[in-house]
Amino acid sequence: MKVDAIIINGRIFTPGVFLEAGIAIDEGKIVAIAKEPNLPEADEKINARGNLIIPGPIDAHVHLHIPGLLHREDFGNGTKAAAIGGTTTVIDFAVPRDGSLKKTFSLVKSEGERLAAVDFAIHAAICLEEHIEEIPEVSKMGAASFKHFMANPDGLPFIDTGAMLDSLNKIKEAGSLATVHAENESIRIHYLNKLKQQGRGDPLAHALSRPTIAEAEAISRAIMLAAEAGTPLHVFHVSSGRGADLIGRAKEAGLPVTGETCPHYLLFNQDDLKKFGPYLQVNPPLRTKADSEMLWKALAEGNLDVLVTDHYAPLRAEKEKGWSNIWDVEGGVPGVETRVMIAISEGYHKRKIPLKRLVEILSTMPAKIFGLYPAKGNLQIGSDADITIIDLNEEMTIKAEKLHHKADWTPFDGLTVRGLPKLTMVRGEIVASEGSAWGKEGYGRFCPRSMKPSATANFP
Repeated sequence: MKVDAIIINGRIFTPGVFLEAGIAIDEGKIVAIAKEPNLPEADEKINARGNLIIPGPIDAHVHLHIPGLLHREDFGNGTKAAAIGGTTTVIDFAVPRDGSLKKTFSLVKSEGERLAAVDFAIHAAICLEEHIEEIPEVSKMGAASFKHFMANPDGLPFIDTGAMLDSLNKIKEAGSLATVHAENESIRIHYLNKLKQQGRGDPLAHALSRPTIAEAEAISRAIMLAAEAGTPLHVFHVSSGRGADLIGRAKEAGLPVTGETCPHYLLFNQDDLKKFGPYLQVNPPLRTKADSEMLWKALAEGNLDVLVTDHYAPLRAEKEKGWSNIWDVEGGVPGVETRVMIAISEGYHKRKIPLKRLVEILSTMPAKIFGLYPAKGNLQIGSDADITIIDLNEEMTIKAEKLHHKADWTPFDGLTVRGLPKLTMVRGEIVASEGSAWGKEGYGRFCPRSMKPSATANFP
């Protein structure tokens, strides 16, 4: 038997254990994991040079395709940047400001199929009450989850608590997953108005308008509503230690609740707004240094499950006006290319989080939570050959001008990281190597959420 490719001389992460072995790949799938003498002949041989081989990381929260804002990012450019950063699958959003959820989902899917260089899935946002009736059909189309805005992030519509409960019940019937942007809108509006009355328009004012209690209350309410409906729940972009603790308590109570956070919440806090101002304006906002440490702890110990980027990047010129009036600026931070290297450098090298746990939060857990496992997030025979090779010791200093996303800035500029992706493979094809994108637009494949019982019964 001759296969398409083999990878030799690597340290492979298979479920629960690292192996000094090689991988055989044929027709986009892993067909063997063995010592080199036991691997089949291949058309191509890739030498991993003793580096770490992990299942392709999944960025389960990105904003790449937003109609009318494609000057900031698009599927083609954004997925190439993701590939260079070691990511093999992204999950974007279908967010209908009006009209049909099904139509918006189809449009985003078609754009991904036309332009994406890595595989992708799509979250569907329930912005209007009429979208609730579309949940069964959109679920069958393969939505990764159904998102609910519990507060207004940047002019987007959101539904009230009663409609959200109706939505959760419908999601339960469809056998899908509910997700939330967890902030209390009443608290946000109250403090926003007070700060504006005080004449505040500085960057810190935005953070003060969305205090920690706004996130904590919304997470608590979402957990209670999901428990009432019997619906699995995932909490997007958790920004506070208090929020992570609430998710941990729900897990201890046996509830199917998971959560994620982002590198900007781990590395920055409100003190950094003095330097970065509107560039670190995000929703929910940055918290305290103590919150950042609690989020690291939650990732390491399991109260939080996934590290994502929430990649959304207004350009420098669009952010700059926030110095004089923060209310005129949209939130968002680029990060689709830097997530994996930051996780390895800051998590493994600096904080001694075990590599096994980092692979879980980068690859395995997002695949399980969003119904992509075991094809994704997994190096086993029969899984997709989504593979990232990482040199744990190579260093580089992040520079905005050397990154490949459309945003002409990064908050991580000047950060020296140790542990770099060297090669990224999606379904057996090399899509990035040594800092350059090899993948072709349109190679990426849409990945529908699996509705098989095995993918949902044992919710992580």
